[in-house]
Amino acid sequence: MDLQHVVASQEQGWYLKLMAPNVKGPGYAWLDPSRIYCHHQALQDCVEDLVQPFQDEAIDLVAGIDAMGFILGAAIANFLQKGFVAIRKAGHLCVETITQPYRDYSTRDKVMEMRTDAIVPGLRVLLVDQWVETGGTMRAAVRLVEEQGGVVAGMEKGGLVGGHPLG
Repeated sequence: MDLQHVVASQEQGWYLKLMAPNVKGPGYAWLDPSRIYCHHQALQDCVEDLVQPFQDEAIDLVAGIDAMGFILGAAIANFLQKGFVAIRKAGHLCVETITQPYRDYSTRDKVMEMRTDAIVPGLRVLLVDQWVETGGTMRAAVRLVEEQGGVVAGMEKGGLVGGHPLG
């Protein structure tokens, strides 16, 4: 498929047809949304649809969860004209961080981290991840934000189903 010449449709969610099926086996997500990111109109329409539930919410900052949450999170932050902070797998940030253990979808124990200078008490944060399988990474991200006094204003699971404001 030539992704640069896919014709955008006016039908809501048209970009979902660009998602590619898994061809690598059970260790991978069942659909790959990265083809949406390759097409500028698909990405723009996807982001507009994803932020729709948050239009009336006060959001101060967007946090993307490692790693695919970085793509949608940064795009959403740009669309909302807000800042972006990355919530990473432990060991990747070279600044002062706080950490939070979690169990991932494969039942392995892991640790997430985020910088300590991005969130101040009362800051309203929209959390973004590509998928939410078991909720382990999202729960860890919520704890990281709340531990610094931030308020989780909403969670967007860019598995392209739509997010939820929490306010």
